[in-house]
Amino acid sequence: MTDFNIEETIQLLSKLIQNRCVNPPGNELKSINTIHRFLTERGVESTIYKTAPERGNLLARIQGTQNGSKLMFGPSHVDVVPVTKEEEWEVDPFSGIMKNEHIWGRGALDMLFMVVTQVQAFVKLHQENFQPKGDLILLIVSDEEAGGKYGTEWMYLNHPDIVQTDYAVSESGGLAISPGKFIFMFGEKGGSWKRIRFTGTPGHGSMPYNSDNAVKKAGEAAERLYKYGLSNFLGIPVTTEFLKPMARGLGLGLIQRFMLTNKFILPLTLRQMKNTNQAMAKAVHGLTRMTISPNIIHGGSKINIIPPSAYLEVDIRTLPGQDEEYVIKHLQKAIGNKLAKEAIIEEPSADEGGVASYGNASPISSPFVQAMKETINEILPGSTLVPFMMPAVTDCRFLRERGIDAYGFALFDPKTPLNDLSHLAHGINERVSVKTLELSQEAYYLLAKKVLI
Repeated sequence: MTDFNIEETIQLLSKLIQNRCVNPPGNELKSINTIHRFLTERGVESTIYKTAPERGNLLARIQGTQNGSKLMFGPSHVDVVPVTKEEEWEVDPFSGIMKNEHIWGRGALDMLFMVVTQVQAFVKLHQENFQPKGDLILLIVSDEEAGGKYGTEWMYLNHPDIVQTDYAVSESGGLAISPGKFIFMFGEKGGSWKRIRFTGTPGHGSMPYNSDNAVKKAGEAAERLYKYGLSNFLGIPVTTEFLKPMARGLGLGLIQRFMLTNKFILPLTLRQMKNTNQAMAKAVHGLTRMTISPNIIHGGSKINIIPPSAYLEVDIRTLPGQDEEYVIKHLQKAIGNKLAKEAIIEEPSADEGGVASYGNASPISSPFVQAMKETINEILPGSTLVPFMMPAVTDCRFLRERGIDAYGFALFDPKTPLNDLSHLAHGINERVSVKTLELSQEAYYLLAKKVLI
């Protein structure tokens, strides 16, 4: 293993957690300035790009000696989501405390541990006078948790030349899905949130018989959308492109692979899986279809007035190849002809997450993917990578839109439970192990050498 100062890594992670860059409002310059000082103290020049009051991004570069392929560490974001149910945390969620060989706090997993390990790998390479053939870029950004307007998107709209790269490693990957097999994220689902409006006729709440109640329509639509999203297979053949290599990577037998990748057998497979491995069942369900989750209903103004208006907000996640037309068609089909004729389908405002994105992916197999596999195997001999699709939206979409191969790549402690990512990221008692910090900074360091020399 490379001689990293793990105490510095832990201290930087703790400080970023303590900075409380909760988005909204973000105020990410606190952490951007922290990283800038950390780099400056170690002889690394970096530039801060202010994008709004108290918001901004940071970029550093190790210049290539030849016209080789470029690699980006990032875009990696320093903003974090708000804390809910703080009283249920075992520690102060913004303490950044180390407990049981883990650093605890909001953002530790998503994705401050990747920020600090990429920074440390970059510093180590710089101090060794690393001379890559192509540029090594470090990009730390704001605003990922609210769409990237002041972060990655801003950089590509305002400074496209300086963030141009061939490859990028960002969130998230590196969890062990089975012994010796670690996932990497080659693509992600899109987020297409929708607001579905219904109108009714106001009346007295004491006489509801045969009333034209807008809340009732929204509730009925929510029930139909929920059932439709669970019972309909809205993905094949798109997902067979990665489900089959994923199944092979897991070492599944022929029958098991068939049960996972056949659209007629998969519902039975999921029913069996939810009783034995609920976390895996959730992941497979989400990764094999467009998901539809009705999550908010608004309607009515007073308890004794039959509501004349109501709307339903729906979280929709699309696979690559599923566009706006596809989304609308299935929403209308789900709620049925009668309700569909009355429904007004629109996007929430941008401030509420109404900026749509659609599924996107980079190649599953390539020389760069092979370099990631070799990196993992060098650190943990006998290990390999398995392709996986991120169920959530990340900044990688901005890169893939521009033809850049972007991957979720890190290296977790093999003992880390797979469901930690789904339960702890954005959840209660978010934390990351010291071992994960050690392994991830080593992985980024070795990857840069494999790709750029």
